[in-house]
Amino acid sequence: MRRQNMSFAGVTIAALMIALASGCATPPSGPAPLKVPSGVTLPVRARIAVQVDPNMVNTQTVEFRGETWQYPDAELMQQAAMRVFREIFTEVGVAPSLSEPSVTIRLSGSSSLNPVMTEYYANATATIFPGGDTYIQPLGTLSGSGTASQENFSQGGIALAYEGAFRQIANRILADPRLLAKIRGKP
Repeated sequence: MRRQNMSFAGVTIAALMIALASGCATPPSGPAPLKVPSGVTLPVRARIAVQVDPNMVNTQTVEFRGETWQYPDAELMQQAAMRVFREIFTEVGVAPSLSEPSVTIRLSGSSSLNPVMTEYYANATATIFPGGDTYIQPLGTLSGSGTASQENFSQGGIALAYEGAFRQIANRILADPRLLAKIRGKP
């Protein structure tokens, strides 16, 4: 009996190792790395003002099996965006505190949680306006989505999911030479 269990365990471990080696196993989720194209040097010299869309609801509520959890969705989204954009640009700040920005990035998004699977999901949109005027034609609108795994009811899970979404957006900015030139203030 013991011998059968050991051989079953040995076969299971071998199958797991083969799956990992062949790429069949799913790696743990987390934010994607930044992809800096050749010819682009970080940080990019630009003053970036970050502003949450005033129509976005700040507090989200999750109810699960009699528990209620609230978290500051807009605040977590803005913090994640600023962390990512600070890796790319020389100066990043909230819109009212940054005078004469190169561009203003207006953020909107949504997040959710699957408490059974302890998975967090975030969708974000960044609308990029020249200078500080968000009432004119934007330079572009980019979207991204992210997922993260954390213990149930963790603000860190929401923040990581938003960070993943903004890393996708940042990679799209870096990959678009015309948009990057406009952000730098070059026509």
